[in-house]
Amino acid sequence: MKKSRGAILSLSLVFLSAVAVAQSALDVPVNLGVKEVSLEQALLKLIQDYDVRLSFSNNILPDIQISANFKKKPLRQVLDALLEDTDISYREIGNQIVLYQKERPDVERKFTISGFVEDADTGERLIAASVYDRRLGKGVETNEYGFFSLTLPQGDIQLSVNYLGYIPQEYNFKLNSDKRLQIELNASLLLPVVEIIAHDSIVSDLRSGHSSDYFNAEDIEQLPALGGEPDLIRATHLLPGVQTGTDGIGGIHVRGGNAEHNLILIDGVPVYNALHAAGLFSVFNTDAIRSAQLIKGGFSARYGGRLSSVLDVHTKEGNLNRLSGTAEIGLLTARASLEGPLIKEKSSFFVSARRSFLNWYTRPISEDEKAKQGIKGKTLYDFFDVNAKVNYEFSPKDKVYLSYYQGNDHFDNDGFSSDSFTYYSNRWEDTVRIRYDSWYGESLSWGNTVAAARWNHIFGNKLFANTTLTYSRFATNIYYGEVDSLVWSNRDTTLQRVYDFGRFRSSIEDVGGRMDFDWLLSPSQTIRFGWGLTEHQFNPGALTYNEIIEYIGPEDVQGNDPINSTESFAYLESNMVLGSKFALNIGVHAARLKVQEKTYNLLQPRLSAYWSVGERFGMKAAYGEMAQFLHLLSNSSIGLPTDLWVPATADVPPQQAWQASTGFDYDFKVLELSIEGYYKKMHNLLNYTEGAYFLNDWEENVTSGQGRAYGIEMLLRKSKGNTTGWMAYTLSWSDRRFELINLGERYPFKYDRRHDLKIVLQHAFSKWMRVSASWIVSSGFAVSLPIAEYYYEKPNGNSVPVIDYGSKNQFRMPYYHRLDISANFNFKTRSFWHDVNIGFYNLYNRKNPLYYDLRTNFINENGELKEKKEYVQVWLLPILPSVNYAIKF
Repeated sequence: MKKSRGAILSLSLVFLSAVAVAQSALDVPVNLGVKEVSLEQALLKLIQDYDVRLSFSNNILPDIQISANFKKKPLRQVLDALLEDTDISYREIGNQIVLYQKERPDVERKFTISGFVEDADTGERLIAASVYDRRLGKGVETNEYGFFSLTLPQGDIQLSVNYLGYIPQEYNFKLNSDKRLQIELNASLLLPVVEIIAHDSIVSDLRSGHSSDYFNAEDIEQLPALGGEPDLIRATHLLPGVQTGTDGIGGIHVRGGNAEHNLILIDGVPVYNALHAAGLFSVFNTDAIRSAQLIKGGFSARYGGRLSSVLDVHTKEGNLNRLSGTAEIGLLTARASLEGPLIKEKSSFFVSARRSFLNWYTRPISEDEKAKQGIKGKTLYDFFDVNAKVNYEFSPKDKVYLSYYQGNDHFDNDGFSSDSFTYYSNRWEDTVRIRYDSWYGESLSWGNTVAAARWNHIFGNKLFANTTLTYSRFATNIYYGEVDSLVWSNRDTTLQRVYDFGRFRSSIEDVGGRMDFDWLLSPSQTIRFGWGLTEHQFNPGALTYNEIIEYIGPEDVQGNDPINSTESFAYLESNMVLGSKFALNIGVHAARLKVQEKTYNLLQPRLSAYWSVGERFGMKAAYGEMAQFLHLLSNSSIGLPTDLWVPATADVPPQQAWQASTGFDYDFKVLELSIEGYYKKMHNLLNYTEGAYFLNDWEENVTSGQGRAYGIEMLLRKSKGNTTGWMAYTLSWSDRRFELINLGERYPFKYDRRHDLKIVLQHAFSKWMRVSASWIVSSGFAVSLPIAEYYYEKPNGNSVPVIDYGSKNQFRMPYYHRLDISANFNFKTRSFWHDVNIGFYNLYNRKNPLYYDLRTNFINENGELKEKKEYVQVWLLPILPSVNYAIKF
């Protein structure tokens, strides 16, 4: 920990030094010459002449005349003179200078305004909506359940409510007692110009200190997509610091972490495998998504259990006012959703389903492709998923939700080939006819089941509680086999037959509960705390044979006994706004695991800070320690997701990591720039030892090690106007070191991709037509390839080939690059909205290699039968056109 604390101190010094030299907008020199004008006119002249970002309400300005002449005076001095003898003051908040009415000494009583912000059309509650008082420049954001609480002094209130994509609402009233509001916002196709977001702006900046990104269904649907299927996970691939395998295969790897280091939540319930088709699609049906947040660093204390990132997904709750639905069909999938009230304005439901058409393509295409290679066989793949949710409001303070998700995948692949050749044998002094028969077959199924029961309750006006009961299960079942035979046709004799049959299964099942509290003390401080408990049951099992046996049944998969464990946690965090420029999130997450008579207790501190240094410049820093009581053992030798979830045990400690980051944001008016550097150290990582392959006693065949990752991320974004988009670039390093791998020497992590560039552009030609494109280019991932082959002579005289791979992951796949485009058209006829999406995935047909396959051939070399091995590049997706049509009502 000495090294980690040293890193923290260094980052902190860099952060504070940069802050110290930055110039405040209030120190910028200005000229102002006015005679007998109103205070409002004088302020507007400052805005027009110097682009000063002043925000104020006309209602608080006194009716006075101003005459002044300032030359090259600091803006601070000019404002002090203009506001002298008035009850108006100012503060710098983010990139705004906010004018507000001073609190009068005789006003001591304070009251609380609380309630929910909802979509006026559907009744769904809006997350992170801004609620603030223009008079005092104080405000808050709604939490993830749409609740807000704002405590203000007694008096006149000018309440403004804003949410991106919705028409702002204004409420003017006199605050003489606690007040409960049910605020409804109407959606708008034209985004309004937000005049001021006082307290809210610095809270949003603090979110940047957490290295997080927000998504909603509309954002995702505008991006180019594989097969026209909009996908949340693929949207995350376009962000800096997020890596993936070829065409998405292999999941997401955030800042050098493993795939299992990501906490993926559906309505607060962990999902252990978020992928369909090994990564081509995710389990998230976009129709069901209400909002999603990806946090890459500086986790809030309420999150725990993973090392790298949090993807927190909230599904739709259902329309409380009217029945509505969508139906969509494309070349690869079909999906539909329906929502509406069960009891109007009190209870609603939402249900969606999706199914793939991939079997329609994979079977004929695979049969043709295999036939070209002399193989008789086929490949089949299909998946489906279902989301459902109901809710009921018992009272203005109590609401209950029930949500459910299920998704399943099934894959089959088989092939048979036979090759005959004739040669003259010197040994037999005769012509020999040889037939080489090869058969293989694979069958894989996996699926998730997730359920949650949630109760929201409000205690008083400032304390919000959420109680959740959760269930989650993930299971995998694999059967595979290979048979290679050499037959001497002359004598109908089998010279050699090699069998390799196996069955693999794995499952993890969770039952748990948690309570979370939001205590909104004041507009400048919110305390969050909670606790929870989860019972895990792991059923790891693996078995393989490499001998003469032709079938392995489910009952034969033995050797790994079920393991039960109990995980509990408690957390406390505080969000604070100090003054007008500094925001701080500080907290601690305490976790405990009881397994096999062993107890682990881990304390994980968290800290994030944001400093609004100048008018457009802000600095951010974060530090966090994370722990994970789960391990994922992966063996990719057969190219399938053969992942084995196992817990920390008495002999296998939990994974731990710490991460420190620092960076800055700059607003160029038209463009927004964010640059962030990070360093992450990981301990107690788990991996199979070299040579281990589906062995029963997994604890005896694993090795523990360390990992580290560091780099710089840059995001340049344009979010206003008809043309929008972003450019994301990451320069990063990531490596691993295990005692029993690579002779204990460090080696590059598979997803150590030095350079990663993503460009996304969108242009709205009109209200009914939008075109988007994305281009990705990144370094190839690290791989191990043979560098030599030796033969070991056994005592019986037979020789055994030994392949030397050299240092682990010393080779690189070619650079990956791909261009996707899409066009969206929408129009209305009577009561229906129609959406048409036309797109191309991998527009210029780049053949990005998925892996290299080692193929075996037999040749006649000087009258002797010789085995020849060669590597063949295997690539996955060529250019793929797509057409999707959706109808909504």
